[in-house]
Amino acid sequence: MNNAESVTQDGEIPIYDAVKYLTKDEIEQTVRKNAAARHFGLTDEHMDVIHSLIEHYRQDCKTRDCLAAHEHMRFLEEAYEFKGGGKYLYMLFDAVPDTRGVLMPIHELAGLPTLRLEKDEGFGTAF
Repeated sequence: MNNAESVTQDGEIPIYDAVKYLTKDEIEQTVRKNAAARHFGLTDEHMDVIHSLIEHYRQDCKTRDCLAAHEHMRFLEEAYEFKGGGKYLYMLFDAVPDTRGVLMPIHELAGLPTLRLEKDEGFGTAF
């Protein structure tokens, strides 16, 4: 992960700070190393999605809080709608060992900080 300089009040590293200086080569090197450590077969399709998400973070998270996962998942689903959207993304990333979903494995492979709202705790009990 990139050594980000700014940290929010609650100790979270803003996603923009984590990606703003990363080069394509650094991203690919980190992803390939982490994929090999997990015995995960990485393809060009995986790398394309990872680069798209990181570019999205660079463009859309520079001036606002971007720690809510649903916004980024919506971006990916729309960007890859022509290939099947969410179904395509889950097919690619749901097989990463010890992770679930799409964003969690991408963040782990790329060495990015976790997103604050990555987990849905549900709605609880309604009376």
